Amino acid sequence: MKFFFLLIFTFLNFSYCQSKHESLVSEIEDLISKEKYEKALVLLQDRLSANRSNAEILSKNKPNQSRLFALSEDRTKIVWTENKTLYFKDLVNDNRNSIELKLRPDSIQLSANGNYVVVQYPLKQYGGCALFGYSTLDSSLEHESIVHIPCKTGMAISNSGDLIFYFFENQLFVEKTGKNSKPEKFLSSDLFPSPYPKLKIQYHISPIGNEYLVWSGVGGAYHLFFLNIESKKVSLLSKDIVLPKFYYNNGNSGYVVGGKIGDLYLKEVNYQQGKSPSINRGIPIVTREAYSWRLTGKDEFITTNQNEPNQPMKWKVTGKKEHFPFFLDRLWGVAGDKIVYESIRGELVLDDLTFSEEDWKVYEYFKKVRKLNDG
Repeated sequence: MKFFFLLIFTFLNFSYCQSKHESLVSEIEDLISKEKYEKALVLLQDRLSANRSNAEILSKNKPNQSRLFALSEDRTKIVWTENKTLYFKDLVNDNRNSIELKLRPDSIQLSANGNYVVVQYPLKQYGGCALFGYSTLDSSLEHESIVHIPCKTGMAISNSGDLIFYFFENQLFVEKTGKNSKPEKFLSSDLFPSPYPKLKIQYHISPIGNEYLVWSGVGGAYHLFFLNIESKKVSLLSKDIVLPKFYYNNGNSGYVVGGKIGDLYLKEVNYQQGKSPSINRGIPIVTREAYSWRLTGKDEFITTNQNEPNQPMKWKVTGKKEHFPFFLDRLWGVAGDKIVYESIRGELVLDDLTFSEEDWKVYEYFKKVRKLNDG
């Protein structure tokens, strides 16, 4: 008897979804026949912007100011901010945590393993930013640095949460977390020369395993260095980096954007503990592909078309491109086999990239109506 009712429920649910889709198609066809293209576009865009049934809503909140987002090097742990709260989620073990912060942070940096985070708070009265370190998993660490540093400057926290690194007054400092700690000079910034030394230099840091990548430069021109903490050895990896950002892949590699404006390359950095990283020549990309994350498929990446409406696009090294049939506000990154994005309504969403025939059919209608509307 229970099985019979389950069949009935499944059939009714399917019929409802089917009729809902068919109702939309019928309405779109009617609007097309009446040449009401703009109204049809609105309906189609609403449908393609809606949350799909297999999506996980990480947050329904729409914060007053933009979120900050970071993920671990293996892309299994994520953190994000909403106003004065920092949220943590382990995608493998489904662990969650939240931390009430002092202020809305100016920037955040996650440790490579995702267990600790360092936060900059803007100090409007004094200028610069205060520096705090936290455990993402629990309340085992809340460290306040005595130093106020320039906002947006490079910073990092170790995998064990016991060390914080940051640039201040042309020096790289290290600070132990815990009571009675004080900053110590670690390395001179002379070891991280910029392409334009006469201009004010910007430093950025990203953790890779127990070591770090360091960017030194300004605007769209940076040098990329590898910093071995134990030996204090600094080695130059590349002189032609455009963006001070590292796109994590699988815990052993990631990507940087090199070349120059108008001649960009997505370069892969491979690393393992105890060895210096290697960086390849890279693959040529266009500007919109500069913000790309590697997918699990061979030589597949995802970015957005950066148009209105914003739409995810898969591209391959061979040059093949495929636009996915849904719209979003911002692609935050790839976490495991799924993507994390901000919906047009301001929600934070975790979703896969599997689509139904109905999704593709609605998207085909969207392209058709948009073409008709554009004349």
